[in-house]
Formats: sequence, C-alpha cells, structure tokens
Amino acid sequence: MKAFFVSLGITTIYTLVLQIFYSLQILPFRNFLEQKQKRQLAACWAIMVLLEIIGFQFLIGQDIFPSHAAAYWAMGYVGWLPPFLLSLWFTKPFWIGHLFILSFRILLTSCFYTFMRHFFLAAFPDTPFEDLCLEEILFYGGLCLISFPFLLRFFTNVFSHFQEASTRRYWRSITIIPMLLAIDTLYISLYDSQEQYFSLLGARFFLLAVIVLLMASVRSGQVEVYEELDTYEKNHTLHQQLVSAANYVEMSRDSKRRMAAIYQERREHLTKLLALVQCRDRDGVLAYIESLGMEFDRTKLPRYCQNVLINAALTVYLSRAKEEGIPVTAAVDLPEEIPFSGDLSIVLSNLLENALLASRRQPPDCRNITVVARRQGGMLNILVKNLFAGFVPFDGDGLPVTHVTGHGLGMKSLARFRDKYEAGVLCQQKDGWFITYLQVSMAPVESLD
Repeated sequence: MKAFFVSLGITTIYTLVLQIFYSLQILPFRNFLEQKQKRQLAACWAIMVLLEIIGFQFLIGQDIFPSHAAAYWAMGYVGWLPPFLLSLWFTKPFWIGHLFILSFRILLTSCFYTFMRHFFLAAFPDTPFEDLCLEEILFYGGLCLISFPFLLRFFTNVFSHFQEASTRRYWRSITIIPMLLAIDTLYISLYDSQEQYFSLLGARFFLLAVIVLLMASVRSGQVEVYEELDTYEKNHTLHQQLVSAANYVEMSRDSKRRMAAIYQERREHLTKLLALVQCRDRDGVLAYIESLGMEFDRTKLPRYCQNVLINAALTVYLSRAKEEGIPVTAAVDLPEEIPFSGDLSIVLSNLLENALLASRRQPPDCRNITVVARRQGGMLNILVKNLFAGFVPFDGDGLPVTHVTGHGLGMKSLARFRDKYEAGVLCQQKDGWFITYLQVSMAPVESLD
C-alpha cells in the first residue's frame, strides 16, 4: 500500500509539472475570453488534470512498461494532447498561434530532457536512471519554472497584436520554422536509439541557441510590423481629423446656403404672412411662423460646447448618428479653453466613430449613443456609451480589442492620450452598454512631469 501511495504521489507531481508548459497554450490568450469562458476552462482543466493522474496511475499499475521512468517518458508524448485540444477549442481563431506555441514547447522540452538526462548521468554515474525518477521530475520541473515567466511574457506580447500581424505573410512563414524543427526533434527522439539521442548534448545546446535567436527574430520582426501599424494609425487619425474638419466646414457652408435661401425668399414669406393677417387667419399665421422657425432651426449647426474643436467633432459624428436614426443624448459642458483640445477632439471622434459602428450592428430598437462631459474643478470628466449586446474582449490594460481588420484604432488613440496626459481611463461592458469613462486634469502637460 505504501508503494502505491508513493507511486501516486510521484504521478501527481509529474502531472502537475507538465501543466507548467501546458498552460502556455492558453495563458497568452486569456484576455480574449469572457469571464464565463474562463470559469468553464478552469473547471475543464481541473477535471482533465484529475483524469490524467488517474489514467497515468492506472497504466503504471498495469505493469505495461518496463519501469516507471519509461512509463513517464511514454506518457509525456501523449499527455500534451488534451490540454492542447482544450485550449484550441476555447480559442479557435488562434489556431496557428497554438501550433506556434506547441512547436516551441516541443523544442524546449527536448532540450530540457537532454540536459536533465546528462546531468544525472554525470552526477550519479553508478545509480540506475530508473531509481532517480522523482529527482528527474523535480529537475525538469525546475527548468520549466525558470523559463516559464520569460516564455509567458514572450507569447503574451506576440499574441497581444496577433490579429494585426497574422494577416501578413511574414507571420505565416515564420510559424513554419519552429514547426519543422519540432518535427525533426520528435523524429530523432522517437526513431533513434536512446543512446544516440542522448549523445547529442552539443546539438541540444545549439538548438537552444536557435530557439532564443528565433524568438528574438520574431519579436524584432513584429516590432517592425507594429511600427508600420502605428504609422498607419497616426496617418488614419490625421486623415480622420482632416475629414472631420472638412465635414464641419461643409455643414457650415450648407447652413449658410440654407439661410441665404430663406433670406432670398423673405419677400415671399412676408407676402404670405400679410395675406394671412388680412384674412384674420390667426391659426394660419401662427402655423406659418412656426414653420419658419423650424426652417431657421434647421439652418443652425448644433452647439454642444464652447470649445471649437470639440464642438466640431461632436457635431459631425452626432449629426451622422441622427441621420441614421440612432437616438443621441448629449450633455456637454466644457470650457472654451482646453490645453489639449486638439488631442481630446481626436479621442472623442474615434470613440464616437466606434460607437457609431457598433450601433449599426444592433437592431434598430437597440441603438443609443450618449455623451456626457463636465468640468469639475481642475478635472474633465467625459463619458461615452452606446448600447451593444455583443461580447467585447479586453486586453491587459483594460482596453477593448477587436478582431475586425481596420477597427480598434479609436482605443489606440485613447491609450496614447492616457499615457501622454496621465489620464484615467475605464472601459467596461455593463447591462447591455459599452461604456468608456475618461478623467483628465486641465493642468498643462508640463506641470504633470
């Protein structure tokens, strides 16, 4: 009975050690999961680990393998499949990313196993390898724990912008390299003799160097891609600002044209009013005056606040929303002079554009955009929210991410504004609303440094 519990303990430790690398399949994508999915995944993962422990212990108890060490070595070749499939099921859009991570796991596992084998052969030359099973597991687990934080940070950074980079030929090509190396490593470990396999210690050091260089090249290549994306985003923002200004100018011109048309028709309007007065048609006079008042109102551009740039941004996008039949609520009370009005107008333009795009995806009776902006002391408080029933994933900074090509630029401009002006930003999805709250000091940027 004691031997059984010792064996069960070693099996449990071995299974938990394997989970260190297995978790790399899902942790880089954790921010793309809903809270409900995270709970489901955690429950499924716990059940899977329990079943693996029971299954491994059952196989060991059947004496199918010549030794426990051989059993663990063999089970390591199949134990990766359930967590891989589970991770893939919960994050299907990232399937190529899972293959990428799996390839690196195979390469590093091969290196660590070779280093572990040679260490014990050198340190305990007279002790049978099978008698050091627990020590080998702990040694291998130690190597996994040392490398885990670096690998997790690398993969998380790689896949934080995965959707932008995955459409590029570079990314799809670079993924093939670790996969081919992993296939070659598996071929050697499965088909060559153990003696020859473990004589390749020098080759494993070279392989480890190749892995490090490959990871560095991937990050370097991605930095270049992200710099291109950043340039595109800045150009998009500038273009958007120019288009917004042009639209506002055109709206102003259209307002003047409508006013000029009314002015040119003033004699006709006076004649009609005079005729109604002579006929003593009081109701007709009032109705005609009311219609003239409505026509005058249509010539005026909305004035949401005193700041010219912000008022222009609000006017363009909220007018577009009203034209599309989207209910709009705006309560804006901002001063005329704002030190960063240009950057703030860009942020508001992007947030309202995102709200407009999201509203178009909702049923007509489930659309609404609300903008609230107030100055309280030396702080500006701005709230932009819109009805949205879909799921919105958030990144590590609490900002929403999108898998739709060309979208999501508004949140990047918000992130730049937050970092530049040390603003407070809160994004959340609550009760069917997507809400963005921004709080920033009115003090000049220089005083914040």
